[in-house]
Amino acid sequence: MKIIKVLKFKHNLYETIIFNDDLTILSPKETFKDLYTLNFYLQSMQKKLNFEDSLIIIHDKFNNSVEILKNNREIFLD
Repeated sequence: MKIIKVLKFKHNLYETIIFNDDLTILSPKETFKDLYTLNFYLQSMQKKLNFEDSLIIIHDKFNNSVEILKNNREIFLD
């Protein structure tokens, strides 16, 4: 299982890091300006790293909220 940490800032700015299940970094910090490019990046990394199961942690810094999703298929955030 891979762990995907997504930080959401105001003005639809996203930052992501992908970890292995033992919390080693698989993909360095990446920044995206919209949800479309973030979804494309996550789907391409899912294929590149060959994983199905993922735990997605979305931390909305603007609203100070956290959402945790378990995903067993193609990643698509909305």
